[in-house]
Amino acid sequence: MRTALLFGLIALSWAPAQEQTGSTFKSGVTMIQVPVTVRDRDGHAVGDLKKEDFQLFDNGKPVEIAGFSEDKPGSRAIPDRSLPDPNGAAQPAAAPMDVPERYIAYFVDDVNIHGISILQRVREAATKQVNALQPGDRVAIVTSSCSLMQEFTNDRAKLLDTVSHLQFSPPPKCRVSGVQVVQLEVLKNVVKAMANLPGRRQIILISGGFWIGHNRSDEPPDLIDAAVRAKVVINALDTGGATESAGRGAANGMDPGFGNTGMNVPNETLPLVLVELAHGTGGTYVVGNDLSVSFRQLSTPESYYVLSFVPPEKTDGKFHQLKVKLEKKGKFTIEARNGYFPAGS
Repeated sequence: MRTALLFGLIALSWAPAQEQTGSTFKSGVTMIQVPVTVRDRDGHAVGDLKKEDFQLFDNGKPVEIAGFSEDKPGSRAIPDRSLPDPNGAAQPAAAPMDVPERYIAYFVDDVNIHGISILQRVREAATKQVNALQPGDRVAIVTSSCSLMQEFTNDRAKLLDTVSHLQFSPPPKCRVSGVQVVQLEVLKNVVKAMANLPGRRQIILISGGFWIGHNRSDEPPDLIDAAVRAKVVINALDTGGATESAGRGAANGMDPGFGNTGMNVPNETLPLVLVELAHGTGGTYVVGNDLSVSFRQLSTPESYYVLSFVPPEKTDGKFHQLKVKLEKKGKFTIEARNGYFPAGS
């Protein structure tokens, strides 16, 4: 499948159109979708939960979970479509098909990799992951500077060559306006280009964190909505450049509270947006020194759930806080989007 559109879109000067929050079905009802990952005390994703195990709250008020689904590793397997022998004779075992089952876009935020040594560790970890490529995997590599791009392929040589050319603070080539956050614009285009790909779709965002500005608090929720609709999971690897200055709350995945953090930001990089994008799309946020382990963790498919509900008809145009609770007893951690902006707000 050709994916030239993926990087053709990124390179253009692009002004995003306003999109409505949520998914609109034929009945005209807009549904808000909430991807949720549940982890046990050891950090493993918990599968096989039911709708009845969850409670969902919009601005503190319980809402009915109108839709529920679970996405499991291997649940998108391609069925055997071979025709049976008309005479009833047994068919020989078919040769294994090299069919794309998973598309992974590595988004290296080279604009916010804080140090040559960190970049070298990113290269080494990415090299190990490319060498462990599975037959059904297709990998793309894109950077926030737009100086280096590789379309989806399973050709290890091409991918390794691209990884070897990752640079520290390269001159930016993305043609976006001065008021746009380049990382968000590139991510929006990658999500859009991946929307119609078969199989599982995920982005692994490798960044030291980036600051979006208080007046752009609606943009991460908009990106999350687009990713959820496109069935694209965003996993985030914090390379550690900004974690200390932002405080331990963000690094541990606590509610980032976009738009009302009240934080005194000492620089223009924050991991808060990484947490929001990961948890909001059913992905995972990790931070640590062993990048090889982090790459492997984020590249391993996990179970996650999607809860859907109908938002209130009357909207106040303000950010709505979402909260997911689990009825099941035990020590669990819930990762989910923390809110949304109503359609038309």
